[in-house]
Amino acid sequence: MTASFDGLVYEDCLPLSWTARSTLPDGPDLAGLNGDNVEVLVADASLDEQRPSKEKKHDEDHALAEDLQRVELKLNVLIQLVARLMKRDDVSAPPRSFRMQAAGIEWVADGTEPASGTGIVTLHVSRNFPRPLQLPGRITGVRMDGPVRWVQFEFAGLAAPVEDLLSKLIFRHHRRAIAGTRTQPRG
Repeated sequence: MTASFDGLVYEDCLPLSWTARSTLPDGPDLAGLNGDNVEVLVADASLDEQRPSKEKKHDEDHALAEDLQRVELKLNVLIQLVARLMKRDDVSAPPRSFRMQAAGIEWVADGTEPASGTGIVTLHVSRNFPRPLQLPGRITGVRMDGPVRWVQFEFAGLAAPVEDLLSKLIFRHHRRAIAGTRTQPRG
């Protein structure tokens, strides 16, 4: 992973923590971690979907669309209630600034991370779905940006579906960041 983070980057400030491990998960442990990550990424993508604008074609289609919209609204309310219940007992890490690419992530250090080592980054990517991603890998270095120390971490052992869904997550957020800069008034 390069320190420059060229290409698509997802930047945010969300709950993130680092857990050092002497070895990376493998076998059934790694398969379980990858399976959990797929579930989190699929849930995040589905909660993040934007419904296309309604077009009136036929009265029957319009009535069905309205019924689906009511069901979707009820499901969203249920999901938010469950998320609040889960967050009530959650002791997730404090939010930290991070930058993520498909190959790895870097985050603002809190002073406890070593300059190298293997472990798992736990990252809550969804504000509406309180399960985190657990991304195994290794710290590859530290870079200074003025007084700020950034820990650089390269993913290891991610299954192809996790890599694909992570790329889509990064693309979605990158696209939104670009669209947000276009709508900002120029000074």
